[in-house]
Amino acid sequence: MEKFDVIIIGAGPAGLKCAETLGNSSLRVLLLEKNAEIGPKVCAGGLTGKDLAFLNLPDELIEFRYNQIKLHVNGLSTTIKTGNDFAFTIDRRELGQWQLQKLKQFSNIEVRTNARVSEILNDAVVVDEQPIGYSFLVGADGSNSFVKRFLGFPPRNRGIGIQYIIPTERYRDFEFFFRPKYFAAWYAWIFPHRRYVSIGCGAFRDVIAPADLKRNFQRWLSDRHIDVSNGRYESFPMDSGYEGIRFGNIYLAGDAAGLLSSFTGEGIYQALVSGEEVAKMILNPDFEPVKIPEVLETKQKHDRLIQMMIDAGNARSLIFSVGVLLFKIPRFAKKAIEAFS
Repeated sequence: MEKFDVIIIGAGPAGLKCAETLGNSSLRVLLLEKNAEIGPKVCAGGLTGKDLAFLNLPDELIEFRYNQIKLHVNGLSTTIKTGNDFAFTIDRRELGQWQLQKLKQFSNIEVRTNARVSEILNDAVVVDEQPIGYSFLVGADGSNSFVKRFLGFPPRNRGIGIQYIIPTERYRDFEFFFRPKYFAAWYAWIFPHRRYVSIGCGAFRDVIAPADLKRNFQRWLSDRHIDVSNGRYESFPMDSGYEGIRFGNIYLAGDAAGLLSSFTGEGIYQALVSGEEVAKMILNPDFEPVKIPEVLETKQKHDRLIQMMIDAGNARSLIFSVGVLLFKIPRFAKKAIEAFS
């Protein structure tokens, strides 16, 4: 039986960062990706300043930079602005390919695409009916994590995101739309890219049923006179149910670990941080994560915030409206930017 020291399932930001951190070590590493190409993923493609600082991305990969975002609550609007860029957009295919290129310098890392894992055993995974042994297994396989299910934690997938990818240059502002009538405690977004725009929304399934969310989204699009006839419809699960990172010789990272924000839906920074620190735990059993606890602290704040907004019921519109008015005051706008980025 073929054997590797570390097998990573999923070549998204978490899996790629984990593999990169294991590069040039004495460990043989196998990175498995079920798709034919690494990079493309159903995602709005928004980044924060934390993402950018962590990745140290080359300028050419950044599609748009923003030092302001527009917030809309029912009939109220405001612009939060600062002197520095704090919101960015990137094409996920280009991000994945850039991360992949960084792995080519490491002789101890092997990457396989079209490699769907059909079974997980205590010491091996099965790909194309062939077992491949491991000493350590990393589940970086997203919100529908097979590894998480193997560990006995069925992904909750409480959240769902839906969007249209529309080939247009019409939209160039980074915008959020809070419309409790349609999206309860969440929002719709407009994220511009070079060749297209992502226009979408998200919510918890147990607060808004997926069919109702889609219907509400269509109504909102109609209200805004947004033409999606030439757009590609996409939907994606969002698992924010955190169960842990380390389970003996098996680890979870990124969305598979349920680290994404239940409020903003952002998960790339969490994926990068957890991918890196999982690798460090594998390399050094005594390593104590530093950034993962910080991520979890922020996640807990977001979980409390979203639960508060869910419980607020009909008062959500008032709360969001007060927020928009407060964000017109510089010190409150600064706090909002810090929370976002």
